[in-house]
Amino acid sequence: MKQKRHIIYLAGFIFSLAVALMAYINSSFLSLFINEKLVGTVYALGSLASVLALAIVPTIFRKIGGYKFLMWAIALDALSVLLFAFSKNSASATVLFVAGFTLNILIYFSIDEFLEIVSKESSTGKTRGSYLALSSLAWIVSQFLLGTMLGGFSFQMIYFTSFTIMLILLAVVYAYFRRIPEPEYDKKTPAKAFRHFFKNKNLFRAYKMSFILQLFYSWMVIYTPIYLSAHIGFSWSEIGIIFSVMLLPFAIIPFPLGKYADKIGERKILMLGFLAASLATLLIFFIKTSEVWIWALVLFATRVGAASVEVATDTYFFKHIKPENEEFVGVYRSASPVAYILGPLFASIIFIFIPSFNFIYLILGAFMIYGIYLASTIRKNDI
Repeated sequence: MKQKRHIIYLAGFIFSLAVALMAYINSSFLSLFINEKLVGTVYALGSLASVLALAIVPTIFRKIGGYKFLMWAIALDALSVLLFAFSKNSASATVLFVAGFTLNILIYFSIDEFLEIVSKESSTGKTRGSYLALSSLAWIVSQFLLGTMLGGFSFQMIYFTSFTIMLILLAVVYAYFRRIPEPEYDKKTPAKAFRHFFKNKNLFRAYKMSFILQLFYSWMVIYTPIYLSAHIGFSWSEIGIIFSVMLLPFAIIPFPLGKYADKIGERKILMLGFLAASLATLLIFFIKTSEVWIWALVLFATRVGAASVEVATDTYFFKHIKPENEEFVGVYRSASPVAYILGPLFASIIFIFIPSFNFIYLILGAFMIYGIYLASTIRKNDI
């Protein structure tokens, strides 16, 4: 099983590298076709499609098997990336972005399920921490590449690079994932799965904490690149440096915190993580300088909190399900697309009333405080 886990870690790293290269330029690329304040609406459309896909995909997953499903999802995702890079108008850009966004969610769902199959319950935190750390390392590497490439290459070249990386992922999955034995998956209908999921207080709590974190990510991913480039005045090479430093906690924190969570539970980690993310996000509102090191430091602090919350929330959730509960994984992962629906729509409304762009960080920081309360409701018998 150890070797199989390492293969899944590798797949997570490769996939994250492909996604991360695109993640922080997507909003800017879309703004070439659509008003920057409406870009969030396109993310909302992609998220809506993802929620619908996650509702029906467990049925397809059971019928054709996880291996075949993952192969098809990667192949279609790679194609959508390639076509998106050469979009000619707002309609084609929107459709292809939505398709790619949805397929990314489904691939994450599939890899999650394979990792759950090869995980031991006694070391869930360690396994999840290792997976998140390696996946996050890919995001850091991508930011160094991004800062270098945007200095001399077009957006299209970056998307083509991601397309190539996706083909490498396809080869890895084809060569190794067929060897991973799959369990007899549950046969709950989507409606029954949702009902059972939200009746379980532990799963529902994990979902709410994940939703808050994903809302945080949605605003940061969509609006921070625009804010730093268009409002603060950073070049893309400077933004690449800032984001590389910002993402370091995701490579450093998950593994030791995952092991720690296995021993003492997730409550304290979650409370401190939400507190750190909240305070650092509130601080962004007050920063007016264009010093690279200051922005790198404060965004680093936001991700210390976010990385802590992410590994502890995932550990808490996966400790409460079994490998055959793939329908619960789908519900849990729907927190991300739901956040990408509500987050941008909420932000679009906020932009109507706030006097300047940076007020979104004041509101987001305040909202993260609710996560501290949710984490505080965890009791010893919930772990």
